[in-house]
Amino acid sequence: MGSCALAELARRGVRALGIDRFDPPHDRGSSHGGSRVIRLSYFEHPDYVPLLRRSYECFDRMSHDAGTTLRFETGLLVGGAAGNTAAAGMLRSAQLHDLEVTALDGAEVMRRFPQFAMPRDGDAVFERRGGFVRPEATIAAALEAAARDGARIERSSPVLSWGSDASGAWVETARGRFEASSLVLCGGAWMREILGADAPALQPTRETMVWIDDESDPAWQVGTHSNRMPVWLFDRGSEPAVYGIPRWPGMGSPTGLKVGLHGRGPAIELDSSGGSVDAVIDSEVVAQTLATVAHWLPSARARRVDAARHCLYTMSADSEFVLGLHPHLPRVAVACGFSGHGFKFAPVIGEVLADLAVSGNTALPIAFLAPTRQGAGWMGRG
Repeated sequence: MGSCALAELARRGVRALGIDRFDPPHDRGSSHGGSRVIRLSYFEHPDYVPLLRRSYECFDRMSHDAGTTLRFETGLLVGGAAGNTAAAGMLRSAQLHDLEVTALDGAEVMRRFPQFAMPRDGDAVFERRGGFVRPEATIAAALEAAARDGARIERSSPVLSWGSDASGAWVETARGRFEASSLVLCGGAWMREILGADAPALQPTRETMVWIDDESDPAWQVGTHSNRMPVWLFDRGSEPAVYGIPRWPGMGSPTGLKVGLHGRGPAIELDSSGGSVDAVIDSEVVAQTLATVAHWLPSARARRVDAARHCLYTMSADSEFVLGLHPHLPRVAVACGFSGHGFKFAPVIGEVLADLAVSGNTALPIAFLAPTRQGAGWMGRG
């Protein structure tokens, strides 16, 4: 979110400085792993759809400017048992926003995509325009564009303190004090530390991504037609959803089918270096992930694990984003609590944050994500 905000501010000719605790692109958040899911018919909340439409446009503009593809349409399959909330939410969003999706029962899913195993009376939705985006490449493109347009970037520079008053804002790092007319805070899992007592309820969790060898099996290769692999997610009710993103040409390492349990956890407390992310991979979590994948994708039982990596989610109280002006400091914009489903929005959130930094408001529809909403759990004064 920070790299895209910096790029957008610089694109508008604003004198801008970006400060990062680490050296982006890095693995201290949910912005790595080669791929992240993108979709339009959002089951979490239909109000995200207008933001997603704009995000698709922004990803494509960034791709054009960077000379590389950042967004891939592979098709997206979401399903589960009869009446599952994910498929129902996709259909609701599609109906409200006139999106192109196809409702399927389990039997039709297995006819079109025989690699999967679903209850024959299960419910699923296929979205042709779903797919994935490339997080590291997106961040690199944003930072390159920001620097090209005159932005300054301070890498590996933790924020020691910051403040804001009626005249502007300031940030202090080990390299000095920086002053500006406005400030954008989007520190990921470190936002509780950055905001201190005046913070929304945020909980970092450590998630595990696993790459499974696909052995060049045609049924595991990226594509949108029968016998090919779309991006997929299966709703398991009260248990964490399971997802998969297929191998794509040129993806680099790790390679293979990327799978995971969305929001499995555990909840963690971070040290200042982010060392919690470097904890040894839990073999039980990997085994649980593989067993869950094999339930829906039976041929996964015969495949080996090529790699496993950690990533961080930063969960808000209601799992929705916290996005808008600081409730008590009108020159400070806040973006946090992306709860493991935020990266697909990065370019449009960059636009939102640029709007807020420059003018204090935005025409983009973010009211439902306001820090002042009851579900944000803001714990500060006021």
